[in-house]
Amino acid sequence: MTLLAAKVFALGFGFVIAVALFTNVTSLRRMDFMSFWAAGKLTLGGDALAAFDLTIHDQVQASLVEFEGLMPFAYPPPFLFFVTPLALLPYAMAAIIWVALTYSLYIIAVRQFAPYAKWTGAAFPPVLVNGIIAQNGLLTGAMFISGMALLKRQPVRAGLVLGCLVIKPHLAVLLPLALVAGSHWRAFMGAAASSVGLTLIALLAFGIGAYQAFLEQMPLFSSIAVEGLVGWHKMASVYASLRLAGAGSMAAWSVHILIACAAALGVGLVWRIKAEMDAKAAMLAAGSVLISPYIYLYDTVLLLLPFVWLARSGEDPRVLASLWCIPFVVALQNWGFNEVFNPAPLLPIAMIALIWRRVRADRPDLNPVAYRPRPDQLSD
Repeated sequence: MTLLAAKVFALGFGFVIAVALFTNVTSLRRMDFMSFWAAGKLTLGGDALAAFDLTIHDQVQASLVEFEGLMPFAYPPPFLFFVTPLALLPYAMAAIIWVALTYSLYIIAVRQFAPYAKWTGAAFPPVLVNGIIAQNGLLTGAMFISGMALLKRQPVRAGLVLGCLVIKPHLAVLLPLALVAGSHWRAFMGAAASSVGLTLIALLAFGIGAYQAFLEQMPLFSSIAVEGLVGWHKMASVYASLRLAGAGSMAAWSVHILIACAAALGVGLVWRIKAEMDAKAAMLAAGSVLISPYIYLYDTVLLLLPFVWLARSGEDPRVLASLWCIPFVVALQNWGFNEVFNPAPLLPIAMIALIWRRVRADRPDLNPVAYRPRPDQLSD
């Protein structure tokens, strides 16, 4: 994406987010942040367990605005630390601060990783979705991107940041594999410390009952992922895409698992070999969004890293422009413009293929057909 195009889309997205947020808080409408604020309000009232009670949680949201369906609090207890302080404020003010704060943290993280890419980061379509519905993808994206940026210089600090992804653990499934494969032991220990620490502090603060209540909700979220209760077109997984296309559950699961395993293998290989750190981060980001069947477009903010690295590596701009259109199309799907075909998983799959091709081009020894050792490399 050229700088001019990035600026145009970034400013356009910013304007749309500002208008949508203003509209949503002045004439109250359903917005995902309601779930966070309601959970924080219940926690402030001394009943964190009620945040995971569908009936009580729904009543708090209904005190703001009535809407059809359920919008439960779908996160582990440590996430309550991030949202409860905002419940001290009126809902409208809290929502504005949440979007502004998470957006700022995301842009700061992008500048850490690639200072030249701040406009590109602001022009990434999942950012638009997060801003409009006030989801937490900008926060988790900031954690992932900042952790990757810090990994080369401050591995322990990087691990501490990455461990905070315990608030959305299905985005970090491949993280231990990558750190172990790359022998980033200090980062691994930092991530273990922060993730376990947050878990234990939440246990002390909210009690074992909060974790039990969270786990009791898992069948509901499993049904959302497996049965498409919110609509296959709104999800971003291989499984959801195949179900929308008419595939049966068994066939969709088989392909999803196969692609997830291939993504994990790709991440392990790239992190194991001597490759550019940014290429490893790009591969991990692309692989991470292919693991869970329960994933939405707003979770895919971390796919900015493959875009940035591929652009810097000289990938054909026309290819990158075509890939950029995929999340834009999926964003439109979220508002009912296309419920026939869900192309969301094509983006990380294509990125993995492009990253692997470029990494292999830089390492001819990975291609046994093309690679021929020099005579001085042969042993006696």
